[in-house]
Parts: sequence; C-alpha cells; structure tokens
Amino acid sequence: MSKETSRPACPFHDPDMPVPPRYQQGPITTALNLGVLQLLAGSWKGTGFNAIWRPDNRYDEPGKPLANVIRRFLELNLTSETFDFHVIPGVVPNRGLDPQRDLSLYGLHYLQRVSDADPQPDPLAGQALHIEPGLFMRVPASEDPQNTASIVRLASIPHGVSLLLQGPDPGTAITPGRPHFRPIYPIAGLPAVAPPLPANTKGLGIQPIDVPSPPAPTSTAHTAAIEGNLANDVAGSQSNGPYNLPGQQHFQEYVNNPNSLLHDAIQGQDIHGHIKIELTSSGAGSSIGNIPFLGLTNPAESASPKTNPANAYVSQASSTFWIEWVRVPGGPEPLKDLKERDPALYSIEPFWPARTFLQLQYSQVSILIFNGVFWPHVNVATLTLSAG
Repeated sequence: MSKETSRPACPFHDPDMPVPPRYQQGPITTALNLGVLQLLAGSWKGTGFNAIWRPDNRYDEPGKPLANVIRRFLELNLTSETFDFHVIPGVVPNRGLDPQRDLSLYGLHYLQRVSDADPQPDPLAGQALHIEPGLFMRVPASEDPQNTASIVRLASIPHGVSLLLQGPDPGTAITPGRPHFRPIYPIAGLPAVAPPLPANTKGLGIQPIDVPSPPAPTSTAHTAAIEGNLANDVAGSQSNGPYNLPGQQHFQEYVNNPNSLLHDAIQGQDIHGHIKIELTSSGAGSSIGNIPFLGLTNPAESASPKTNPANAYVSQASSTFWIEWVRVPGGPEPLKDLKERDPALYSIEPFWPARTFLQLQYSQVSILIFNGVFWPHVNVATLTLSAG
C-alpha cells in the first residue's frame, strides 16, 4: 500500500519522533533530596529470625475431628533475606492547592524476599516465606495541612494486606556508637502476660494448644509473648523444631525476645555510628487495608466475635530500621573533626579515612486479630550491601 493511500497516522504519534523522556534532575540532585533514604539504595542480603504465633485450623486437616476451639501454633524460622532498593529517578510531585505549594517527594521502590534457612530435615527448609514490593518515600514538611517532615513506607503483602507506615524523618545526623535494641515484649496496647503458668497447662511448648472460643477478655491466651517454653517441645508435636537439642538453647532467648538476635549479630563489631528510622501504622494518615477474607478494617470492631467475621486480620504494625557504619578491622582512625573540616566529604564518607561498610538491621512487629485473640508476628534481620 502506498504512503498516499495508507491509513492516516495517529495525530498524537509521529513514528519518526521518539517519545521524549520526562524531564528530571540529575542523580546527585535526586540523592540529596532523598536524605537518609539515599543510604538504602542497593541490594542487601543477610539472615534473620521469624516468630509468628498463628492459628492452626483443624478444619483444613482431613480426618481430624472438628472442635469449637481456637488452636494456635508458634512457628519459628531462621531466615535468609534480600532487600533490593532502587531509586525513583527524580521528583514525585504532589499537587498542592493555594496557598499550599506543590510537595516534592523523593523515594525508593523495593522488593523484599524472605526464605526459610532452617537446616534439613526441617520440612520448611529453603522454602519461600514472604515477598513484598513497596515504596519508601521522604515527605517534606507542609503548612496546609501542617505536618512535620516524615518517612513513609507503603508495603503490599501477598496475603491481601496493604500497609502505610509513617514516622518522623530522622535526617542524616549520625548517632555515635552502636544501636540499643529494646525488648519486643511487652507489646504496647496488648494485654499483659503473667507467666509462669501452672505446670500442667496444655501448650507450654510449641505444639498446638486449645483455647476456648471465644477467650475471656482478660485471658493470657490473648498474646503469645514469652509463654512458649521450648524445653517442652516433644516428639510428635506439630512444630517446625525440635528446638531442645544440644547447642540450640539460644532459640529460647530468641523466642523470649527476638531483638536479642540483632544484639548478638553485632557482638564483636566496631560500629562508629547509626541512624534509626521508626515507622508505625498508628497515628493520623497511617492505614492498613485487608481483603474481605481478612475481615474488618476497624480494630475497635474486632472485640466481639459475633460481629467480626475476620480471618487473621492485620490490625497494626510497626518497624524500626537501623543503618549502621561498621568499621573494617585495621587501618586509620576516623577524623573526629571531618564534618567541620570538609562537610562535602563528610556527607559521603562520614568516618573517613577509616574503612567502613554499611549494615542494615530491622525489627518488625505485626499484630493479627483472629476471633478476638491477638497474634504477634515478629521479624528481625541483619543485612549488608551485596555485590549483586
């Protein structure tokens, strides 16, 4: 068909003209506007620990008798994890309405992948446990509405949950020395646990236990906390153990306080300084969305089993990230007055001329509500930048 008789070209597209790119700043300008988030860019790899006190539904076990009880199961996993952060090239403009100017956001998109690192013959060894795409964004302060600068994390969970966690922007000021990790328990806002329980109480180990349905409002069954005694794990229990073997006593400490794993990971390290990012689903603007199967979106409505059809509904979440400068043994000491002597160099290598590497540690607590019971899910990990 000749050019003269062919169908007219789309008036909005000239095949001889490439589509112009969206005009953005250069990478250095973008990095400067990322603030503390610029330190996360890259691929991180490491190990961690997962503890989830979760429902164990007998209805899904063929041939098992049905019972009107809530059965729970403490699942523990050593984990192998990766966190891949990629810079969003340039500004993300949020349109303001006069008198509020447009708000320029900068951030990263990420992919987190977690697999089981328990050794064979554990039935979960090597299996994928979690995958999570999301965004970390730096939000400047605004006047209308009036808000301080913040860091936000938008996460998508394959179970059918979306999270918006927020926290204050810590800036780029470095806190000297290693971080301090607070104990996970007690979890704020959850009923307190009062161990020790009677010696003949069912379920002091990590095998499933039966809890009357619904539990009493003040029952210690409302939270897992530290009532899991791994020494009581027995052959034939439904667990991903056993964890009472010689040399595995440290697992009890990890169950009592998963953050102790983070503490142990940095023993022997010389950490010059760190920056802490704290994010939570509590507070104005933060939110959690659940698919209908997971139930209601108002935690206050979940108290009554008669009106709450939720299945393991996620009610709240919080996470803390520590970015750390770890010194490589040997070599010169860092210059104590580098920030005053050479601010530009300090912004790139704050502990020059000492050799350091970046390390990322995080601790995350999510609370699931299932038939009025609060089910803690704790994840911790220590990662370093990898070569690819």
